Amino acid sequence: MSFDLAVWYQPDPLESDAAYSVYDRLTDGDEGVVVRSPAISAFLEALLLLYPENGNGASPPWASGVYSNAECVLLSISWSRSDEVARVVERVAGENGLSVFDPQSRVMKNPA
Repeated sequence: MSFDLAVWYQPDPLESDAAYSVYDRLTDGDEGVVVRSPAISAFLEALLLLYPENGNGASPPWASGVYSNAECVLLSISWSRSDEVARVVERVAGENGLSVFDPQSRVMKNPA
């Protein structure tokens, strides 16, 4: 079982149903769904320095591979590490001006 999060640039706040629709399209591999942002690659680089996909000798928190493109990062986090990693994802996303969507609770968190 995994805890999923999606990160993308969202210039205007979205209601939960609209955010879920965006998430659904992103997970289907659609492109042109949200605005491309160089902040996506900066976020991903910073996150993978903290939590490398290969774990660098430690167990990585990822339930499956991290997916990214120029529009988004989709994360599948091991349930046992979800609280810890979700806090870090929200912090690093906020530092990069990106929003985080939690599809389990349908909550969109926008940067301050």
